[in-house]
Amino acid sequence: MSDTELMKKLLDGTLDPTELDDNPHLYVLAERIYGKESLEEMGILGPKINSYSSVENTSITPSNVELPEYIPDINAITKDLGIITKKRRKFTLFLGISGLATVICNIIIGMGEILCSLGIANMKEICAEGNTQVLWVKGITWDGLHEIDTWKEPGNIEIFDVSLIILFSLMTIVGLFLKKEINTS
Repeated sequence: MSDTELMKKLLDGTLDPTELDDNPHLYVLAERIYGKESLEEMGILGPKINSYSSVENTSITPSNVELPEYIPDINAITKDLGIITKKRRKFTLFLGISGLATVICNIIIGMGEILCSLGIANMKEICAEGNTQVLWVKGITWDGLHEIDTWKEPGNIEIFDVSLIILFSLMTIVGLFLKKEINTS
């Protein structure tokens, strides 16, 4: 009897139980359809199936075909997993270093000295007399920069200069050591 006829009889329920004992594949199918308990109630114990000895070569690829070795992309895997990466706070670091350099340069050399040497400032009170340090509190506006009271001799440190040095130093430290977490998912 062919396999299709046996399967039709199995599905119809007209298959002889002895035929299940002879065919292990048909028994497995009957066990999935009807359940092991109902087959045992009918007196069908089924054939002994040794799964280790009856392993068939069901390989999809022929034996003469070589498959390339798969090397996974780690970056794609970490992005899929939502790994959190830490990145340096570059903008904060840049602001801290440039602000610190500006304040220290203003205290030691004076911002007016730089402006006079570049030709931007041409006020005789600044360039000729050596009053090149800007007072930050008075020189906030453009008009304030053109007043004589805004400029003084370099080398003087005021409370506002100290507070700016502390602020920009903290920004530099935050930019260097405290990294921000970015979720890359």
